[in-house]
Amino acid sequence: MRDKTMSVWQAGICLFIIIFANKILLLPSLLYRLANIEGMFAYLFSFTLEIGLLTLFIFVKRKYTNISFSQLVREKLGVITLKIFYILFCLFFFCKLILIYNVTYIFFKDLIYKNSDSFLFIICLLPIINYLAYSSPRVLGRTAMVFFPIILIVLIFCTVTSLISVNDTPLFFQSSALNVFLATIKHISSFGDVIFLFVFMDKIEYKKGDGKKLYFFAGLAILFVLLIEIAFYFSYTYTSFMHPYAIFETMGNIKDYGGLGRIDAVAVILVIILTYFQMSIYLKSFTISFKEIFPKLSINYALITFDFLFLIVVYLLIRNLERTILYAESVLPYFSLISFVLVPITSVIFLAMKRKREDK
Repeated sequence: MRDKTMSVWQAGICLFIIIFANKILLLPSLLYRLANIEGMFAYLFSFTLEIGLLTLFIFVKRKYTNISFSQLVREKLGVITLKIFYILFCLFFFCKLILIYNVTYIFFKDLIYKNSDSFLFIICLLPIINYLAYSSPRVLGRTAMVFFPIILIVLIFCTVTSLISVNDTPLFFQSSALNVFLATIKHISSFGDVIFLFVFMDKIEYKKGDGKKLYFFAGLAILFVLLIEIAFYFSYTYTSFMHPYAIFETMGNIKDYGGLGRIDAVAVILVIILTYFQMSIYLKSFTISFKEIFPKLSINYALITFDFLFLIVVYLLIRNLERTILYAESVLPYFSLISFVLVPITSVIFLAMKRKREDK
């Protein structure tokens, strides 16, 4: 049973990776294109929603410590509602995986492997994320725990280097509140990642006071995102919309130091590690949700189903930056209703209900 759970520290590290990973490449440039420097306020508002979602999870977990979210939905709202919930979860995680793959594929193709097709990236990604998703939550959590010091060291180096390269200050309040609101709505799909904790709810060992650890990791990730965003906007100011890969571009002003060569390659290493873990966590969440829909099928069927659909979608979609941005701005925001509407309302209902003796 212990192998089927992860500690709260491991869950916090996974939370850090999920919150940080998909907000440091395309998002700063896209927000600047819509809201100028006031894109920072879109970040702050969205992160407020993220912390609110995390708070709801902590309250629900504290009240129903050893009960899964699926069990709560089944017992309180019925089996049909349970199936609908987890079909939506599967779609949410699958669509997020498609977006992550497209963004990283375009990033590496543009900067490193210009003549390579998608097959090379799929061969490098799928076996590893399938293995981590097939493994128990404890294995996934321990693997993330082993790599976390490396991630943190590289991240601190990238952040400090980015802040050193700042050489200008943009003008503030050049955009309207409406533009900030539209930028927030269009890119709200980059947030709401805390939803994976609800899927992992019964697989996280939780004791009194452990909520502070989750807040710590979430706050640390938010701090690093905001620092990189500030460095990016202050480095490129009015041309920020022309530079799509924020964490790589901010290190571009200091390409070499002391004969060491291009130090911006360090950011590429960070993106590689984060991509593996982010996709693994999402795929693990997909398999757990799949098992709730088809409880009699093994996890192998979930992975085979994902791989089959993933390959079809990847090879049918046009993999270019414009198509990916259109997908992120036009399709994914609707799935954010799951994170910021459906799950919060359901959580509030569970918190308002009295616990039965068998729940206790």
